[in-house]
Amino acid sequence: MGLTSPLYHLVVYYVLNIVLFYFNAHVILDYAFFKTGRPYLIATLLILLEIIVHLFIKLEVDSIFTGVKYFSFLFTSPMQKVLLSNIWREIFFIGFSIAYWSMLYMMRFKERNHVMEKEQLRSIAHTLELENKYITAENAYLQNQISPHLLFNSLNFIYGAIHKLSERAGKGVMLLSEIMRYSLVSSEDNRTVLLADEVDQIERLIELSHLRFEHQLYIRFIKRGKLKGVRVLPLILITLVENMVKHGDLGAPNQPGRISLTYMENQLAFKTENLKRTSSPHPPGGIGLKNIEKRLSNFYPDRYEFEIQDTETLFTVTLNINLNP
Repeated sequence: MGLTSPLYHLVVYYVLNIVLFYFNAHVILDYAFFKTGRPYLIATLLILLEIIVHLFIKLEVDSIFTGVKYFSFLFTSPMQKVLLSNIWREIFFIGFSIAYWSMLYMMRFKERNHVMEKEQLRSIAHTLELENKYITAENAYLQNQISPHLLFNSLNFIYGAIHKLSERAGKGVMLLSEIMRYSLVSSEDNRTVLLADEVDQIERLIELSHLRFEHQLYIRFIKRGKLKGVRVLPLILITLVENMVKHGDLGAPNQPGRISLTYMENQLAFKTENLKRTSSPHPPGGIGLKNIEKRLSNFYPDRYEFEIQDTETLFTVTLNINLNP
């Protein structure tokens, strides 16, 4: 079936793929990891069963649409190519379904951990006991290490399952894993990271975005100055780039999104500039930019300039930080 097929054929096939994606995430993976004692084994067996059932449903739908009884020559050489093509498509959707489930699990964990931390801090404020404060912080740190271990094991499982079938999908999973690992490790407001590490994550995000849009996305990233040994507040610069990728129109090769980073004599200058989309599936809430300015104000009081220029066609963000303490 191709793009010339009747519209309702395409709708049925899209519905089958969507059902496979969400059934795998919200039924199979939730059951295997939250209701069984051997999650990886159970998830693998259920996914294999899911692939077989979905394949038979797909072949039956093909038979209805074409009038050809595929099951009558199931084991012939031409049919084997059809089977392999369908199985690969199922594995592709299941792989990204696992990544989607892992992201949801990580966000639920971080939200739960945030609530726990607030309760712990409230208890510390009431007791004002330094020893209890230390123990509570230590326990929160240990709890924060447990669930990410499961998350990254899951992502490694996804990579092992699909990288031999699709180098592009496998590379995307590994880039996503590295960005998520950096975000978790660097998410504490009271610490800084190497500027070079933040730049590495920006480059990974750009590479991941190129994979998502099959290289139909145009971004220029220019760096100036010696970045070695420079430390900055984490997740500020990469969030600005993520905001540009999410909301910007980056599909024009003659007017790409522009990112510039300059470091000279303890002065950091960072700028993003991009065309604005005429329409976007993401609401223009601006929460991320507000959070950035709040963190800058807390960590670099009176030592930064943060400016947003929003014209009819261009969106520009300029950030200057004096890194002298």
